Amino acid sequence: MTSIGFRPPLTLPGRFVVLVPLERAHAPALVEAGSDPEIWRYLVVAPCHTVPEMEALIALLLQRQELGTDLAFAVLDRATGTPLGMTRFLEIDRENRRVEIGGTWYARSAQRTPVNTECKRLLLGHAFAVEGANRVQLKTDLRNRRSQQAIERLGAVREGVLRDHTVMPDGFIRQSVVYSIVFSEWPSVRARLDALLERPWSRDTRPSGPG
Repeated sequence: MTSIGFRPPLTLPGRFVVLVPLERAHAPALVEAGSDPEIWRYLVVAPCHTVPEMEALIALLLQRQELGTDLAFAVLDRATGTPLGMTRFLEIDRENRRVEIGGTWYARSAQRTPVNTECKRLLLGHAFAVEGANRVQLKTDLRNRRSQQAIERLGAVREGVLRDHTVMPDGFIRQSVVYSIVFSEWPSVRARLDALLERPWSRDTRPSGPG
């Protein structure tokens, strides 16, 4: 059986966003996008409020990409090309054909818009339809109910809680909730995401679905 790839460079275009290979040049715009401290509250990386801090995070993710465990993206607004945040494939297990989607954050202006829904549609579509993954995993902080609700609206199955799983930048020991979507579930998840993305949307009437 051929192993999955998840090799850079990879660009995933959508209607609202384009996922492009993460680069150091994205750092200044990502600092601006991530200026709201609340964005970083549940992330397992330290807040990046300066260009050097963001450059260090990008360098770390690109190092992991070189090692083959991660594949990182900047999320760009399709209309303007403005960076809105970042996301990535991580824990890439080519032998067992499984991968995780994580490290995701968006500017406040992109929250509760179609941005997250379309990002997940693009990433899941690539994982299942192009790479032939058996399983895609998502994890979130047990304290982050909003994230859990958004993942559940995707159609992902909650598998359980990893206790005392991660030491956060502030020293807090995080409990991580694990979700997954497997290959046989992808058609129904895809249909749900496509239906959400087809709904009329404007900034005055933001949808309540994932994203």
